[in-house]
Amino acid sequence: MKISEVAAMAGVSPAAVSRYFNGGYLSKEKKEKIEQVIAETGYSPSSSAQSLRTKKNFIIGVIVPKISSESISKMVNGITKALEGSKYSLILANTDNIYEKEVDYLNIFKTGNVDGVILTATILTSAHYKAMKKIGKPLVVLSQYADSFPCVYNDDFHGAYYAVCHLIDRGCRKIAYIGVTKKDKSAGQNRYDGYIKALTDNGITLDPVIMKEGTFNLGSGTARMREILESGNRIEGVFCATDNLAVGAMRAIKELGLSVPEDIKIIGVGNTQMSEIVTPALSTVKLYYETAGEEACKLLLDLLSGEKTFKQLRLGYKITERESTKKSD
Repeated sequence: MKISEVAAMAGVSPAAVSRYFNGGYLSKEKKEKIEQVIAETGYSPSSSAQSLRTKKNFIIGVIVPKISSESISKMVNGITKALEGSKYSLILANTDNIYEKEVDYLNIFKTGNVDGVILTATILTSAHYKAMKKIGKPLVVLSQYADSFPCVYNDDFHGAYYAVCHLIDRGCRKIAYIGVTKKDKSAGQNRYDGYIKALTDNGITLDPVIMKEGTFNLGSGTARMREILESGNRIEGVFCATDNLAVGAMRAIKELGLSVPEDIKIIGVGNTQMSEIVTPALSTVKLYYETAGEEACKLLLDLLSGEKTFKQLRLGYKITERESTKKSD
């Protein structure tokens, strides 16, 4: 039995059947039609012949900065979801936020048995781009915009912009900023730029004294918030580049005898589980991390199936208001 016969029986194209057996992405409807024909006929291509013909190992390499991060785990969930029904499995490389290790893994996967790579980078340096250009196999960048490479990323700029506008709409004018390194274009530079643009568009004077840079952990948010408050600056709102920073900042506000949202309103980014259970519940920018992982994997599967489509997909966001920015009665 030939692929063309399977295609005719399923009412799909031979290319769709080929993509099914080679791990490419298909709609649920087409996949079910092909699976029904396979079940009825018992058709199965020779795995050894298929491997020799395609020169594939049906493995993808996924490089992540911190698997314990909630956002990263959601992206990995999206990737594994997209792999369901395909022949591909994944190898996960965790770099502990050491960007040099990301470059090392790119070079390892270049010579390894993976067919393609999804790179979730902390930052994209010239060393990253050099390794990416030399990898010689399909590659998709996840969570960062990558010039000249297929990528799936969040709209961090506008998410931050409208988060700050949300604080302004709630009556805040003196709004502090707690962010992360601007070497991280997404969480650092783009969210910082969104904060600056929102203040400028609303005629609010920038004050560098209440703009602090930290790391991604909760303790950093606490420390930076203490620095702002203990400097004597009277603030009304805080925009934090991550929910972790925001929860840490809330702790410092409470420890210094102030209240959220009565004295200071605060909003973060990420819509983490912590943002829902902390008291008061944290207003946040919801980003679609699992969807991002799923779309990045679908894009890679398309490239692995031979499609030449070049995509750079930017996902949306949603301002989720909770108690931390509620207007006072």
